[in-house]
Amino acid sequence: NGERTGNMDIVTMAMNLYSQGVDPQLKLGQMDEIIHTVKECTNLPVHPRHPYAGELVFTAFSGSHQDAIKKCLARREDGRAWEVAYLPIDPADIGRSYQEVIRINSQSGKGGMAYVLERDFGLALPRWLQIDFSPVVQAFAEQQETEVEPQALYQLFQQTYCGGEGHWSLGKYQVNREDNADKLQAELRDGNSLHKLTGTGTGVVASFVDAMQRFTGKQIVLVEYSEHALSHSADAEAVCYIQLNINGDRYCGVGRSHDIIQASLDGILRAI
Repeated sequence: NGERTGNMDIVTMAMNLYSQGVDPQLKLGQMDEIIHTVKECTNLPVHPRHPYAGELVFTAFSGSHQDAIKKCLARREDGRAWEVAYLPIDPADIGRSYQEVIRINSQSGKGGMAYVLERDFGLALPRWLQIDFSPVVQAFAEQQETEVEPQALYQLFQQTYCGGEGHWSLGKYQVNREDNADKLQAELRDGNSLHKLTGTGTGVVASFVDAMQRFTGKQIVLVEYSEHALSHSADAEAVCYIQLNINGDRYCGVGRSHDIIQASLDGILRAI
């Protein structure tokens, strides 16, 4: 594995050939088993950045690298030749998973955290929400001074956009069509208090925004709206992403429910 004669690492040579489409005629599909054997025989560790074998070889922390990898993976079609930025081969070809490809720290950009949230939790964040959440993640990573694990990232997202105890909760609501407009009547719980709301607009979302504007006395404008299902089943849960302009400042909220209207209204409440 080197020495003064300049012998080449056969694994690196074989994988260089493989990355260029040349079959090296060696079975390297279970790289972790090879690493284990080498470490056991030599009593030496494998460097984290050792070509093809190191544990960080397929890992990107840089925001620009993560954005490029995310875009390439999103466009990639099964069965086509492997062409992904910063990844010379498909990690799966040597027994690695995509879980290792993008990891989050203070250097990571919006693409990295968006990729992890979609991969692990099914949350397809729209670009405007990625931009809003990115500095929150960066500040958290700098405070922790360590890598942000997927579960911690998800919890941070929940805390930032999905609210918690002490926030308003929506009770019963009803919408009626009157004079080419939708009139909404709703109950809003605030601790032990119950408030009656009314609002008018084109559609349930606009009517609820109008109702909250009347209730709070603030100028509220719906800026961005995006929603999707979390699975393809008939009873799939929906998630709705909302951005509001409230008295000149923008705020984001996220609602989740098996009912898309409920998810939309919850998202508005979380933003307010």
